[in-house]
Amino acid sequence: MANDFDRIADLLGAAYVRDGVDSDAVDGIIPQVVALPRSADALSQLLAFANSEGLAVAPRGGGTQMALGNRVRHLDVVADMTEMNSVVEHNSADLTLVVQAGITLSTLRNALAEDRQILPLDAPLPNRATIGGTLAAGVSGPLKWQYGSARDLVIGMKVVQADGRHVKSGGNVVKNVSGYDMARLHVGGLGTLGVITEVSFKLTPMPRRDSTLLAQFNTVADCMSAALSIFNSGVIPIALTAFNRAAATRMAVDDYADGASSSAYTLAIRLGSRPRTLRRMESEALSVIESRAQVAHTESIGAESSALWATLADFGHAGGEEPALSTRIAVLPTDVTGAIDALEQFGGAAIAAHPGYGMINAHWFDTNADLTAYVQNARQAIHELGGSMIIERAPLSVKDGIDVWDYTGASIEVMRRLKAQYDGNGILNPNRFTGGI
Repeated sequence: MANDFDRIADLLGAAYVRDGVDSDAVDGIIPQVVALPRSADALSQLLAFANSEGLAVAPRGGGTQMALGNRVRHLDVVADMTEMNSVVEHNSADLTLVVQAGITLSTLRNALAEDRQILPLDAPLPNRATIGGTLAAGVSGPLKWQYGSARDLVIGMKVVQADGRHVKSGGNVVKNVSGYDMARLHVGGLGTLGVITEVSFKLTPMPRRDSTLLAQFNTVADCMSAALSIFNSGVIPIALTAFNRAAATRMAVDDYADGASSSAYTLAIRLGSRPRTLRRMESEALSVIESRAQVAHTESIGAESSALWATLADFGHAGGEEPALSTRIAVLPTDVTGAIDALEQFGGAAIAAHPGYGMINAHWFDTNADLTAYVQNARQAIHELGGSMIIERAPLSVKDGIDVWDYTGASIEVMRRLKAQYDGNGILNPNRFTGGI
């Protein structure tokens, strides 16, 4: 591998290549080389060389999602994308944006704030999370309820394929949808079909003001009943998230669950608009909740609203102790109550649910628990509801016995054919994607 290191250093420059260290490990495997390409052309040269030599490459942004994926069996090179971190173009009048994949979410937010615009991606750890990594991992947060998923925000993309070829899809304007489906394949594809280098997005105006209405319920059933009442009302929240007492404790937001029983759930309703409209929406939301569900306590927060939602977006990724097991569950919105009831049976789960689009994040922190049994039993319960359960973080002993992606559908063969077409030698994140792709 020493010769490979030298050849990669010749391609990228010695200052942009280093030996792998413990903190670069993926599933315990330390890469021999960490390369930091400064341009799409440099990345192209790196991948073309790796492809010709059969070197396994793991693309990496801020490293916040490196626990995601099936167990790595082989790793030679980490392609660190953080040197490609520029805003390429921002057309504030057209609400469009083009950025390099290595820019962090927080840097981007600060740049857009000057024009009171937002890219509504609220992935965990925005100071580290990059655009490319967020898209590749398919991460969504509470804002998905109002603004849609990452796929809905992308209008164009540039990618370097495993053999070094540059590919472009879509464009820089919202009306241009040519090739858009190919871009959608890379969102949630974990970098297995190519490495994202540049992305075009549609933006949205920043609300003039936002606030959060918090309602506490004695049971999850009451909480979800209130959430469904909000859906059926004239109130349109920016985000809607419910969390249990265990999650409140882990997120250090116990003040919002003060005095609640261990079975209590808090519903956070984020509203945004002009001040007068905001006050009307708060009043309507409160009336809807109190008329249709048994509410134990309500309060409204203004200045603290943004901080609370940042904490909710970081749930399971910040706050000191890492979860022993982290899951991302998808069910129909009407099945969220049943799914949470099933998860609660296994004890100790810290849960945050987004009932508007049926996603649940559940984390277990007990390292002495039989986590393999948790996964098997919880998945069975979720499958009975027609849902799925992705394992975002787990010990290697758990990963060894499962496919973390929980996907066995017929289209797996389509995915295999795509992998064969775009990465025939299997150098990009080998084995990490669904079905061991």
